[in-house]
Formats: sequence, structure tokens, C-alpha cells
Amino acid sequence: MASTHIIILNHRKRKRIRHLARKTHHKVVYRRCHIILQLAQGRPPAQIAAQWDCHVCTVYRMRQAFLHEGESSLRVKKSPGRPRKLNARQVQALDDTLACEPRALGQNFSNWSTRTLLQHLCLAVHAVTLLRYLWRLQWRWSRPLRRIASPDPRYAAKARYLRHLRRQARQQRIHLYYADEMDVALLPTLSGCWMRRGEQTQVFTPGQNVKQYVFGAVNYITGALVGLTWPNKNNVGFRQLLRQVLALHENATQPIVIVVDNFRIHAAKAVKAWLQRHRTQLRLYFLPTYAPRLNPIERVWRHFRRNVTDNYFFHTMTRLMRAVESFLSEMAESPDVILSIVA
Repeated sequence: MASTHIIILNHRKRKRIRHLARKTHHKVVYRRCHIILQLAQGRPPAQIAAQWDCHVCTVYRMRQAFLHEGESSLRVKKSPGRPRKLNARQVQALDDTLACEPRALGQNFSNWSTRTLLQHLCLAVHAVTLLRYLWRLQWRWSRPLRRIASPDPRYAAKARYLRHLRRQARQQRIHLYYADEMDVALLPTLSGCWMRRGEQTQVFTPGQNVKQYVFGAVNYITGALVGLTWPNKNNVGFRQLLRQVLALHENATQPIVIVVDNFRIHAAKAVKAWLQRHRTQLRLYFLPTYAPRLNPIERVWRHFRRNVTDNYFFHTMTRLMRAVESFLSEMAESPDVILSIVA
């Protein structure tokens, strides 16, 4: 009766199966190979099942699979797993929906939640399942940043012209600078720093705050930094900055364009008179109102605060301004660092 279960193997098949049994590290593949080899030797299925500690039905199923699929039935196939709850079209719709504001899609609320997403997309899955898909799509729940919305009606036109100025600077038709002023106070600015768990770092503060100011301009192409400290934020200090920029390009044939914000000292009468005398060499371009993101020197100031004034009390204004001037000189000697910041 056992002869009806014999599998006929030629020499080549037998050799390949033995080779697979020797080389495999998978115990299921190893057992399958030896079951087929023993069936080929004429051993009864019950005896084979007892040797390999499995049910006799397993031997019969293995024999049937080998007869239908051949040697491929010996290898372990990857399980397809449970079918996905959402198909590719639904996943894409989920990604596209979350990228849009709810009110832009006609909803009467401002923020998406799992409940509103399920209702909007008519998905019949649990909220936790939806969260897993959102994590897989690289969406995270986090606090947004505030950004000033410029009320300037000509914002788009000014931003477009600013891109035109950058192209001219890259073509070496103009020298393009971004200028701004920064308050430097004895009161330390605060930012994140390393602290031992359970302890909070304390930063000393002055009894009375004192301020001075830094005027700066950065070349968009070369990374050259022009900076000076000044006791007051007035047009006198701004004109001194303009003189320093002009002195750098005394023999240049290309005009100088300095991009500034709409602070009142930039449009003072004394500044206009000075610009009129140097109109062939230098001119100002005013940014849209409330548009600090369009001025790359703001990133230079953040870098400056992180390295000088954040989390450190200098005790005296003299020590603070000495550190400010030292760091400005250090940055002026590193145009590559400046370019990496403003880019």
C-alpha cells in the first residue's frame, strides 16, 4: 500500500534536493527536503511522520504539493499577510486631503482630526488604523509656527522683483546686499540647551537692562559681511553702514543694491539726501511690509544670538560688546559659513 506513495526522482533532482537540505538554514525547508527524499526511497508516510514529529497529513500534503509544483514547493513562500484596510487610491486621497486646509475643501472647521478625515473620505476603518496610515505617509502631530502675513498688496510683485535682483547678482551685473539692524541687550536671550534630567539651568539677569545695536549687511553672492556696533538705532548708524559697503566696492563698475525692510530710519531725509549724492553707485530696495522671511540676514542674526547672547549673562555691557565685535569679526572672515546660513 505504501508503494502508491512513492515519488520518482531522477539523479539530478535527488542531487539538487540533497544540496538544498545541506545548505538551507530554515528548518521547514530542511524537513520538507528529507520527507520527499524518504518518500522517494519508498518509506511509508506514517513512519516518516513519526520520525519528523508531524502529522501524517503533513506528509501527504507535502507529496501532493511536490507533484504539482515541483522543487519550488520545498522553499518557504513569503506570506502575503492580512490584506490592507485601504487601497492605493484611498491612501493617495488621504495624503492629498491632509495636505489641504479643511476650509479650502468646503469644510466648516480649521483643523483635521481622525474623525473628520474618516467622515470626509467615507472610510470604514478604525481611527487607530487611520493613524497608522498617517505615520506611514510621514505625517506627524506637531505644533505649527506663527508666520506674519504681509498686508502689502504688492507682496507678490516685490517678491518677484527680488528674485530678479538675485538673478542679476548671480550674473555679476549688480552687487546685492541684505541689510538689517539687531538689538543687543544685556538681558540674555533664551534658547534650548542641554540640562541634566531633573534640573533646570538658570540664567542670571541684570537689575536694569541696557541696549546697544548692531548694523549689518551681507553679500548674497560672496557671503561678505559688513557689520558695526552703534549706541543708537538711528539713521546715522545706517548711513555709516552704507559708507562701509560703498568703500568695499569703491572701484567697481556694477551698481550696489541693498535690500532693507521698511523701518523708518531707512527712509529718513538724511538717508535720502545721502543716496541722492551716490545714486549712480548705490540704491535701496524696500521689502514688503512684515516680510522678514524674505531677508536672509535674519538667519545670520539667529546664528549670532545662538552663539553669543543665548543663555549667557555677560554682567557688563563692555564685556558683551567685546564679545559681539569679536564674533562679528570671526564671521566676516568666514564667508563660506555666511553663505551656508543665508542659502
